[in-house]
Amino acid sequence: MPRLLEEKERDFAEEALDEIMTPAEKSVGSVRDLTDGGEVGIARVYPVQGGVAVQQGRAIARRAWMWDGTETTLQLAWKPSGKQHDGARYYLRKRHCLCCGDSGFEGNCKRCVKQGCARCNFGNDKSKNIACFYLKIEQVPFPQKLYGAIPCFMPLCIRRDHYGFKSEEEMRQHAASRHRLEYAAHLQTEQAHGQKEIDSLRQQVSILTTSALQTQAERERKSANLVKARANLVKARAARKINRKAE
Repeated sequence: MPRLLEEKERDFAEEALDEIMTPAEKSVGSVRDLTDGGEVGIARVYPVQGGVAVQQGRAIARRAWMWDGTETTLQLAWKPSGKQHDGARYYLRKRHCLCCGDSGFEGNCKRCVKQGCARCNFGNDKSKNIACFYLKIEQVPFPQKLYGAIPCFMPLCIRRDHYGFKSEEEMRQHAASRHRLEYAAHLQTEQAHGQKEIDSLRQQVSILTTSALQTQAERERKSANLVKARANLVKARAARKINRKAE
Protein backbone atom coordinates (compact mmCIF):
# COMPACT_ATOMS: atom_id res chain seq x y z
CA MET A 1 0.00 0.00 0.00
CA PRO A 2 1.45 3.42 -0.91
CA ARG A 3 2.52 5.61 1.99
CA LEU A 4 0.30 8.60 2.73
CA LEU A 5 1.53 12.00 3.80
CA GLU A 6 1.70 12.17 7.60
CA GLU A 7 0.51 15.10 9.66
CA LYS A 8 4.05 16.08 10.70
CA GLU A 9 5.10 16.28 7.03
CA ARG A 10 2.47 18.87 6.11
CA ASP A 11 3.71 22.30 5.09
CA PHE A 12 1.06 24.67 6.46
CA ALA A 13 2.83 27.73 5.05
CA GLU A 14 2.71 26.20 1.59
CA GLU A 15 -0.97 25.31 1.99
CA ALA A 16 -1.79 28.89 2.91
CA LEU A 17 -0.48 30.19 -0.45
CA ASP A 18 -2.81 31.06 -3.28
CA GLU A 19 -3.47 27.81 -5.13
CA ILE A 20 -2.53 28.95 -8.62
CA MET A 21 -0.66 26.44 -10.73
CA THR A 22 1.17 26.99 -13.95
CA PRO A 23 0.73 24.66 -16.96
CA ALA A 24 4.15 23.16 -16.12
CA GLU A 25 3.00 22.32 -12.59
CA LYS A 26 -0.19 20.75 -13.94
CA SER A 27 1.81 18.57 -16.30
CA VAL A 28 3.95 17.38 -13.39
CA GLY A 29 0.80 16.39 -11.51
CA SER A 30 -0.29 14.10 -14.33
CA VAL A 31 3.00 12.14 -14.53
CA ARG A 32 2.97 8.58 -13.15
CA ASP A 33 4.67 8.45 -9.74
CA LEU A 34 7.59 6.03 -9.27
CA THR A 35 8.47 6.80 -5.65
CA ASP A 36 7.70 3.23 -4.56
CA GLY A 37 9.49 1.76 -7.55
CA GLY A 38 8.29 0.60 -10.90
CA GLU A 39 9.33 0.06 -14.49
CA VAL A 40 10.50 2.60 -17.05
CA GLY A 41 10.76 0.85 -20.36
CA ILE A 42 12.84 -2.25 -19.63
CA ALA A 43 14.50 -0.75 -16.54
CA ARG A 44 13.35 -1.59 -13.03
CA VAL A 45 13.74 1.25 -10.48
CA TYR A 46 13.71 1.08 -6.68
CA PRO A 47 13.32 3.77 -4.02
CA VAL A 48 16.66 4.87 -2.55
CA GLN A 49 17.37 7.00 0.51
CA GLY A 50 20.92 8.09 1.31
CA GLY A 51 22.28 5.68 -1.27
CA VAL A 52 20.51 2.73 0.35
CA ALA A 53 17.53 0.96 -1.20
CA VAL A 54 14.39 1.09 0.94
CA GLN A 55 11.16 -0.89 0.74
CA GLN A 56 8.89 2.15 0.69
CA GLY A 57 9.66 5.51 -0.79
CA ARG A 58 8.31 8.95 -0.01
CA ALA A 59 4.63 9.69 0.38
CA ILE A 60 2.80 9.80 -2.95
CA ALA A 61 -0.67 10.80 -1.69
CA ARG A 62 -2.40 12.59 1.15
CA ARG A 63 -5.65 11.93 2.95
CA ALA A 64 -8.62 14.15 2.12
CA TRP A 65 -12.42 14.28 2.18
CA MET A 66 -14.82 15.21 -0.58
CA TRP A 67 -17.54 17.83 -0.11
CA ASP A 68 -20.05 15.15 0.98
CA GLY A 69 -17.73 13.50 3.53
CA THR A 70 -16.43 10.67 1.32
CA GLU A 71 -12.85 9.84 2.32
CA THR A 72 -10.28 9.74 -0.48
CA THR A 73 -6.60 10.29 -1.25
CA LEU A 74 -5.01 12.98 -3.43
CA GLN A 75 -1.85 12.35 -5.42
CA LEU A 76 1.25 14.41 -4.59
CA ALA A 77 3.50 15.81 -7.31
CA TRP A 78 7.17 16.15 -6.26
CA LYS A 79 9.65 18.64 -7.67
CA PRO A 80 12.67 17.25 -9.56
CA SER A 81 14.85 17.70 -6.49
CA GLY A 82 12.64 15.21 -4.65
CA LYS A 83 12.59 17.36 -1.49
CA GLN A 84 9.34 19.30 -1.92
CA HIS A 85 5.85 18.37 -3.12
CA ASP A 86 2.95 20.47 -4.33
CA GLY A 87 0.61 19.50 -1.47
CA ALA A 88 -1.87 18.07 -4.03
CA ARG A 89 -2.83 21.57 -5.15
CA TYR A 90 -3.73 20.18 -8.56
CA TYR A 91 -6.74 18.50 -6.92
CA LEU A 92 -7.40 21.02 -4.14
CA ARG A 93 -8.26 23.63 -6.79
CA LYS A 94 -11.11 21.48 -8.09
CA ARG A 95 -14.60 22.79 -7.37
CA HIS A 96 -18.09 21.33 -6.93
CA CYS A 97 -21.35 22.93 -8.05
CA LEU A 98 -24.30 22.56 -5.68
CA CYS A 99 -26.64 23.73 -8.44
CA CYS A 100 -26.09 21.01 -11.06
CA GLY A 101 -23.95 18.57 -9.07
CA ASP A 102 -20.96 18.74 -11.42
CA SER A 103 -17.47 18.26 -9.90
CA GLY A 104 -13.83 18.49 -10.95
CA PHE A 105 -13.81 21.87 -12.69
CA GLU A 106 -11.77 24.98 -11.92
CA GLY A 107 -13.24 28.44 -11.51
CA ASN A 108 -16.92 28.75 -12.45
CA CYS A 109 -19.09 25.75 -13.26
CA LYS A 110 -18.72 25.14 -17.00
CA ARG A 111 -22.04 23.29 -17.25
CA CYS A 112 -24.06 26.11 -15.65
CA VAL A 113 -22.30 28.70 -17.80
CA LYS A 114 -23.02 26.70 -20.97
CA GLN A 115 -26.66 26.05 -20.05
CA GLY A 116 -27.24 29.63 -18.88
CA CYS A 117 -28.44 28.51 -15.46
CA ALA A 118 -30.39 31.29 -13.75
CA ARG A 119 -30.41 29.62 -10.32
CA CYS A 120 -26.69 30.23 -9.83
CA ASN A 121 -26.42 33.31 -12.07
CA PHE A 122 -24.52 31.54 -14.86
CA GLY A 123 -22.15 29.90 -12.37
CA ASN A 124 -21.25 33.16 -10.62
CA ASP A 125 -23.04 32.39 -7.34
CA LYS A 126 -20.13 31.69 -4.96
CA SER A 127 -22.42 30.13 -2.35
CA LYS A 128 -23.16 27.26 -4.77
CA ASN A 129 -19.57 26.88 -5.96
CA ILE A 130 -17.62 25.11 -3.20
CA ALA A 131 -14.33 23.26 -2.96
CA CYS A 132 -14.47 19.61 -4.01
CA PHE A 133 -11.80 18.35 -1.57
CA TYR A 134 -10.95 19.25 2.04
CA LEU A 135 -7.89 18.39 4.11
CA LYS A 136 -9.70 18.50 7.46
CA ILE A 137 -12.81 16.54 8.27
CA GLU A 138 -14.16 19.49 10.26
CA GLN A 139 -14.22 21.63 7.09
CA VAL A 140 -16.56 19.33 5.14
CA PRO A 141 -19.73 21.37 4.48
CA PHE A 142 -22.13 18.45 3.90
CA PRO A 143 -20.86 15.46 5.93
CA GLN A 144 -23.69 13.05 5.10
CA LYS A 145 -21.23 10.33 4.06
CA LEU A 146 -18.94 10.43 7.09
CA TYR A 147 -18.34 7.20 8.97
CA GLY A 148 -20.28 6.03 12.02
CA ALA A 149 -19.97 3.40 14.75
CA ILE A 150 -22.16 0.64 13.22
CA PRO A 151 -19.95 -2.08 11.63
CA CYS A 152 -20.71 -4.16 8.55
CA PHE A 153 -22.08 -7.63 9.30
CA MET A 154 -19.18 -9.13 7.30
CA PRO A 155 -16.17 -9.64 9.62
CA LEU A 156 -13.68 -9.19 6.75
CA CYS A 157 -15.23 -5.98 5.38
CA ILE A 158 -13.18 -2.79 5.89
CA ARG A 159 -16.31 -0.89 6.98
CA ARG A 160 -15.67 -1.58 10.67
CA ASP A 161 -14.20 0.17 13.73
CA HIS A 162 -13.68 3.81 12.71
CA TYR A 163 -15.10 3.20 9.21
CA GLY A 164 -18.58 1.98 10.14
CA PHE A 165 -22.01 3.32 9.21
CA LYS A 166 -24.14 5.98 10.85
CA SER A 167 -27.33 3.90 10.82
CA GLU A 168 -28.53 0.33 10.39
CA GLU A 169 -30.26 1.35 7.16
CA GLU A 170 -26.95 2.48 5.62
CA MET A 171 -25.33 -0.78 6.67
CA ARG A 172 -28.15 -2.83 5.09
CA GLN A 173 -27.94 -0.83 1.85
CA HIS A 174 -24.18 -1.40 1.73
CA ALA A 175 -24.59 -5.13 2.44
CA ALA A 176 -27.33 -5.56 -0.17
CA SER A 177 -25.14 -3.96 -2.88
CA ARG A 178 -21.60 -5.12 -1.93
CA HIS A 179 -22.27 -8.48 -0.24
CA ARG A 180 -25.44 -9.75 -1.93
CA LEU A 181 -24.98 -13.52 -1.54
CA GLU A 182 -23.47 -13.26 1.94
CA TYR A 183 -26.20 -10.85 3.06
CA ALA A 184 -28.95 -13.14 1.72
CA ALA A 185 -27.45 -16.07 3.65
CA HIS A 186 -27.15 -13.83 6.71
CA LEU A 187 -30.83 -12.90 6.50
CA GLN A 188 -31.84 -16.55 6.15
CA THR A 189 -29.74 -17.42 9.19
CA GLU A 190 -31.32 -14.58 11.17
CA GLN A 191 -34.79 -15.75 10.13
CA ALA A 192 -33.96 -19.32 11.20
CA HIS A 193 -32.62 -18.04 14.52
CA GLY A 194 -35.70 -15.87 14.86
CA GLN A 195 -37.98 -18.87 14.28
CA LYS A 196 -36.04 -20.85 16.89
CA GLU A 197 -36.39 -17.96 19.32
CA ILE A 198 -40.14 -17.77 18.61
CA ASP A 199 -40.51 -21.52 19.22
CA SER A 200 -38.48 -21.21 22.42
CA LEU A 201 -40.61 -18.28 23.58
CA ARG A 202 -43.81 -20.21 22.79
CA GLN A 203 -42.54 -23.15 24.82
CA GLN A 204 -41.66 -20.87 27.74
CA VAL A 205 -45.09 -19.22 27.57
CA SER A 206 -46.74 -22.66 27.51
CA ILE A 207 -44.73 -23.76 30.57
CA LEU A 208 -45.56 -20.55 32.43
CA THR A 209 -49.26 -20.82 31.51
CA THR A 210 -49.40 -24.45 32.67
CA SER A 211 -47.64 -23.54 35.91
CA ALA A 212 -50.03 -20.62 36.47
CA LEU A 213 -53.07 -22.86 35.86
CA GLN A 214 -51.71 -25.47 38.24
CA THR A 215 -51.07 -22.83 40.89
CA GLN A 216 -54.59 -21.43 40.44
CA ALA A 217 -56.11 -24.94 40.71
CA GLU A 218 -54.10 -25.60 43.89
CA ARG A 219 -55.31 -22.32 45.38
CA GLU A 220 -58.92 -23.15 44.52
CA ARG A 221 -58.55 -26.63 46.06
CA LYS A 222 -57.08 -25.19 49.25
CA SER A 223 -59.83 -22.57 49.38
CA ALA A 224 -62.52 -25.24 48.94
CA ASN A 225 -60.96 -27.37 51.71
CA LEU A 226 -60.84 -24.33 54.00
CA VAL A 227 -64.53 -23.60 53.39
CA LYS A 228 -65.43 -27.23 54.03
CA ALA A 229 -63.36 -27.26 57.26
CA ARG A 230 -65.07 -24.10 58.48
CA ALA A 231 -68.50 -25.64 57.73
CA ASN A 232 -67.60 -28.77 59.65
CA LEU A 233 -66.41 -26.64 62.58
CA VAL A 234 -69.70 -24.74 62.64
CA LYS A 235 -71.65 -28.02 62.61
CA ALA A 236 -69.53 -29.40 65.46
CA ARG A 237 -70.11 -26.29 67.58
CA ALA A 238 -73.88 -26.47 66.93
CA ALA A 239 -73.94 -30.16 67.92
CA ARG A 240 -72.10 -29.39 71.18
CA LYS A 241 -74.65 -26.67 72.05
CA ILE A 242 -77.58 -29.05 71.42
CA ASN A 243 -76.00 -31.71 73.65
CA ARG A 244 -75.49 -29.19 76.48
CA LYS A 245 -79.15 -28.14 76.35
CA ALA A 246 -80.29 -31.77 76.39
CA GLU A 247 -78.25 -32.42 79.55
